[in-house]
Amino acid sequence: MVANYHALEHQGCSLPHLLLLCAPRMAIQMAWAAQWAAFGPTLETRLASWAVQLVQITGPITGLLVCPTIGVFSDHCTSRFGRRRPFLVVGTLATVVVWVLMMCTSYISDSWRTGYMVTLYVLSGAAVNTAQVPASLIIADFAGDRQVTAYSIAQAYSIVGSLVVSGYISVFGPAHESFMRFMAMLIVILIVTVLPVVFCVKETPFVPETPLQSDVKNGFLAVYHGIKFLPRLLTVYCIGFVLLEFGFAGYNGNKNQYFGLVLNDGNATGADKCPKCDAPQQRYSDGVSLASGLVDTLHLAFGLLYLFVLPTIVRKFGARRVIVFSIVPQTLLVLIFFVRSKILTAVVVTGMSVTQNMVFSMQIPVILHVVGYGELNGLGMFAGAFNSANCLGQLLTFALSPILVTTSLTHALPILVGGVVTILAFLVAFFKFDIRMTTV
Repeated sequence: MVANYHALEHQGCSLPHLLLLCAPRMAIQMAWAAQWAAFGPTLETRLASWAVQLVQITGPITGLLVCPTIGVFSDHCTSRFGRRRPFLVVGTLATVVVWVLMMCTSYISDSWRTGYMVTLYVLSGAAVNTAQVPASLIIADFAGDRQVTAYSIAQAYSIVGSLVVSGYISVFGPAHESFMRFMAMLIVILIVTVLPVVFCVKETPFVPETPLQSDVKNGFLAVYHGIKFLPRLLTVYCIGFVLLEFGFAGYNGNKNQYFGLVLNDGNATGADKCPKCDAPQQRYSDGVSLASGLVDTLHLAFGLLYLFVLPTIVRKFGARRVIVFSIVPQTLLVLIFFVRSKILTAVVVTGMSVTQNMVFSMQIPVILHVVGYGELNGLGMFAGAFNSANCLGQLLTFALSPILVTTSLTHALPILVGGVVTILAFLVAFFKFDIRMTTV
């Protein structure tokens, strides 16, 4: 399978090829799911809630800088192996190394263990972001005019990755309680999904039209250029994207603590290592299992159903209507703040999968609809800018959460804020997003 941009501009590759290309998205999503399911709860047992929120800020900061930079370098990569695969290999190898080091945490002296974990948490974010960008861009290079279909498949792979994590938690309990086994599973799946793309996909080497020095400079200025040259329609989408991810991170960054501490009235201190946990510690672990297990599974399974029909409804109703009205379910975060019910929360979180799967599946198709196809369309820069928007949304949440969780409302308040900003995203999309797109 060889990328030829002019030939593929109007004709996408076959479905089996799309299934092969999109497979790494499964492992990458598992890596991000692990941040919430394993690393976050593990840090929670060693640090105060506000300190955990501060540590998690490093993830969005890393993505904010790494994603557009890697995107530009990837666009201009002159390797004989192509533009995307070299960065995919580097990101994968770096991620595996960091995860192996994480598996050695128990061998580190207790006095050094917290610092060791925090350092690897930061490096893990940088490594996964390095792999994530080319894994997404290589799909666009081959999908041609089947972008919505391609990214629906890619997002479905992401859901499968998250389902594997939540399924693991449902069967074996919280991931932080069987950390070594969990990390080994992540490493195996990452390698198995990336290797076929590396060896079976053949890209056409890029012949640059600008000096290498200029490309290096543009790479490091990617965040600035991505924002400066963003077309108006993409600016509107990007603003909505920031607000939606800000809103979703309000729930996702606090879901374990919300279920464990707020809804279950549990106690996180020492919950990962107590031989015979007392009732509050057990309630915390049960809440974490419910949030990252059953509730996540419902959220993801419903998302798969939505992705199955997404290309069809885009063709029938147009991208604008699909994007605008898919935002509505996430606005119900406001409701679960006022009604403290595990059942209602599970229903709302399940519906939120419509919002999240829409905004990620439509991102690259919308970009290409606006900027067009070709090696010089700046896809890596603009896609990197959107990844930065995602990180900015998370960053805003993490920046506010250390303050919000110290109030009497604790981890419930970030969820309320998330619902309010989601309502703002709906208003922005309804009044300002005027795309006319029906291709799938």
